[in-house]
Amino acid sequence: MYDRISGLARIGVWEFDLVTEKLTWTDTVYDLFDIPRGTLLRRTDTLKFYDEWSLREMEKLRSEAIRSGTGFSMDIVIRTARGAEKSIRLTADIEQENGKPVRIFGTKQDVTAERAAQQKVQLLQNQLGYLARASAMEVMASTLAHKVSQPLAAATNYLSAALAIASREPVSPKINHGLNEALQSTTRAGEIIRQMRAMTRKTQFSTETFELARVVKEALAIVAVTYGDLSIKCDLGATALISGDFFQIQQVFINLISNAYDSTGDRARQITIQCIKGETHLEICVSDSGPGIDEEILPNIFEAFVTTKPAGLGIGLSVTQTIIEAHGGHIRADNLPKEGASICFTIPFITP
Repeated sequence: MYDRISGLARIGVWEFDLVTEKLTWTDTVYDLFDIPRGTLLRRTDTLKFYDEWSLREMEKLRSEAIRSGTGFSMDIVIRTARGAEKSIRLTADIEQENGKPVRIFGTKQDVTAERAAQQKVQLLQNQLGYLARASAMEVMASTLAHKVSQPLAAATNYLSAALAIASREPVSPKINHGLNEALQSTTRAGEIIRQMRAMTRKTQFSTETFELARVVKEALAIVAVTYGDLSIKCDLGATALISGDFFQIQQVFINLISNAYDSTGDRARQITIQCIKGETHLEICVSDSGPGIDEEILPNIFEAFVTTKPAGLGIGLSVTQTIIEAHGGHIRADNLPKEGASICFTIPFITP
């Protein structure tokens, strides 16, 4: 039974006699290293399978363990006898007799799949972090362009009127020159603003086809790393294929879940994700169990720099709206009848 469990869990046991230098492995450890079971082992020969960093760090911990009589645990990387790269979780402990270390023993477990999943999550987090920053910059650039263009247009009109008056009445050549230079400067500034707004209006996302369930599943995996005490009830119903930028839609879910989490405060952190399929669009609602959104803020909740959080920047929901509208959908926010708030968005799905 032990052998069966050991094989299923990919965990093997090893032992090294510090006096005789005899190394003993169970069958699973042989399998992990792709070495025929029962092969006569010498520790110096097995060390060649470890990558440079793993060997260096392991030897440090091993020496300290033997000196202090305490065990250790670490993840190492090996390249097996067949050339396969594997991640191994190594544990070690010290057996002593009469106060002296005589054996070091422990386990080796194959965690290659686990490490790959962790790396994938880390990659997704990095990509989504970049996307969030890029989208936030786009929103801020667009907002600044909109705000600056109005007084700039007014200044241009005033300068044009002043030049018209100067053409009919005698004025100093220096004043006329100054007005012309000022008008040219405001015109150049206006052109820069128009270019900035045109740039931020461009749809900057890649297109692929994916299931809604897939993007939600991966978003939840990423959120779970940050919010360990979050309870999420997911009712996706009959989902459909979506065409768009996978990472941007994933960012939408992460933004909405993060906002819902923060809004619950000290209450039970319960969030519900529900999907309703219409004729051409999916409607997805992310609801929380918090106190709801302030009625004064609610009409402007998707505007840049509007936030309900003391330390918030007011960018997340604005970015979310930008992404949803770029994908042909709409977004709205409502307070629920009893408690909590719900943010719902629509997105078109691919019809058969």
